[in-house]
Amino acid sequence: MGDIIEQLYMAFVGMLSLAFFGGLAFYIIHASNSRWREYELLYAVIEPRVPIAKKLAGMVRISQPGFRWGHLSGDLKSHRHPPVVVGVHDDGLTLSIAPPFRYGCRDLFLPFSKMSVEPTQWDMLDNTYGIRMEGVEGIEILMFANILEWAALESEVLALMLQRAEIIRGLESA
Repeated sequence: MGDIIEQLYMAFVGMLSLAFFGGLAFYIIHASNSRWREYELLYAVIEPRVPIAKKLAGMVRISQPGFRWGHLSGDLKSHRHPPVVVGVHDDGLTLSIAPPFRYGCRDLFLPFSKMSVEPTQWDMLDNTYGIRMEGVEGIEILMFANILEWAALESEVLALMLQRAEIIRGLESA
């Protein structure tokens, strides 16, 4: 009888430990995607859209505007999202985190009419751009220049935004 009670006790402890660490992992994942959810409130894709072109970007980062060194800058919510698929449309960009890294994040549609592209730095790289959207204050989506330059080949509006950002970058460095 003592062996059965011991086995039940060990099974209970094992399930409790598994539930604790599963809950901790869920909390970490949920907290890491809090900035993405700020964009979801205004810019979640309602209906599927077919892009003119799409490309797998290395990653994007959502953080406060300006030069940042990740968590060392004090921006504890800064998060680098793994492979993100960027889609180009006539009127905006779609961002979709590639599976299996989605963690329940919905796709975003960022309309050009509510977007501004600013020059920024990401760690030691200075050829990145920050996408700032109306209604989402104090944070921006940082992307590598090669992805936005590729997207600008498909969109004249985005090409003009990148030209403006490069003029600003040139004025800041002068």
